[in-house]
Amino acid sequence: MSYKVTGLVAILLAVGMSSGVFAAQESVAKPSAGAWVSGSGVSVTSGKYGTAQTTTLTQLSETLKYQGSTGEVGVVVPYLIRRGGGVTAGETTRARGTTIPNNASGLGDIRLKGKYYWLEEVDWRPAVDVAGWVKFPTASASDGLGTGRFDVGFGPDLVKRFGSLITFADLQAVLRDRPSGSTIKSTRFDYSVGVGYPLTSRFTGYVSLDGGTKSSTNSKAPLEVVFSGTYKMMKNLGLNGFISAGLSKGSPDVGAGAAITIRF
Repeated sequence: MSYKVTGLVAILLAVGMSSGVFAAQESVAKPSAGAWVSGSGVSVTSGKYGTAQTTTLTQLSETLKYQGSTGEVGVVVPYLIRRGGGVTAGETTRARGTTIPNNASGLGDIRLKGKYYWLEEVDWRPAVDVAGWVKFPTASASDGLGTGRFDVGFGPDLVKRFGSLITFADLQAVLRDRPSGSTIKSTRFDYSVGVGYPLTSRFTGYVSLDGGTKSSTNSKAPLEVVFSGTYKMMKNLGLNGFISAGLSKGSPDVGAGAAITIRF
């Protein structure tokens, strides 16, 4: 998954996020083939990212995706509220010599996401999906809500069960169109590894370590620990939540979020 300032934001914010809710849950809790899944989520993250001031990002997201027998495709539309002008939303830096307002809000970068179910889990072999996404530059770069450029990410998602224990790992390469004068790296690699366990018949808890290579030449590599869970309220209605703690200056110091999803 791509590094995301919002951490793992429920089933609807996978990406990689930008991040990004939770991707582990998305991989292991697939709805039936031929299902539509919609979701609404909110997350708040805060950190200094090695700067002199704290930047707090609130993200509201709406997601709609279709899941077929061999894969899925969906779109994520976020609305961002940024407080503090230390870094651009979703980044750990900003273009050299530029300034952004301390407070800004507006449409974030819309993402189109897809996944191909390549291999099913059998015996010793994990299930392997190939995931990809495109970030469209719909967020305002001048307001510090995005870079104003396209990003593309792709890579494998792996899930292996050992009895009730769920293990998962994913890796993504992120190709980026660098803004002029920016220290943002044109290529980045992100990863997530973790485990999950059904604590009750309705609730499954997860813990993961999310990290990656540096987002820019003057930033630190992101690394954070994320505790998340899914609660099955009804057959087609679920509630997801997470809390995160940054382990490096490349990640937010703290984060939390929740999302509700419905399958139809």
